[in-house]
Amino acid sequence: MAVTLLLITHDDIGSSLLSTVTNMLGILPLVCINLKITSQMDIEQGHAQAIKLCETLGDNDELLIATDIYGSTPSNIASRLTTNSSDTQRLIITGINLPMLVRIMNYAHLNLPELAQKACSTASDSIFIVHEESNCD
Repeated sequence: MAVTLLLITHDDIGSSLLSTVTNMLGILPLVCINLKITSQMDIEQGHAQAIKLCETLGDNDELLIATDIYGSTPSNIASRLTTNSSDTQRLIITGINLPMLVRIMNYAHLNLPELAQKACSTASDSIFIVHEESNCD
């Protein structure tokens, strides 16, 4: 089964992250779909667009859905996509950031649960307070 990544984020966050990772890695080893949620959209509009994007997936595809903020409109749209999704295995991760997305692409060969876990562990491992003594100079 192939894993597809669906980013559902506020404004241009998702497209900026994908562009940056593409520049860093040269290619994206996963099929990536981006859904931009604007302040003018309501949850119904966003959900309808997300359904249309999901309809392009194969029946055996696994879907990793990444959103920026848990409990926000993108996150709520993602939650609706996991309800009644009998054909496709879907998992949601929230708090998507650049280190998480790079890790997802570097571990694209993993199955869906392992890939989601790898992304989440990266988030906690890549956020810390840098002390002046830690400088590399």
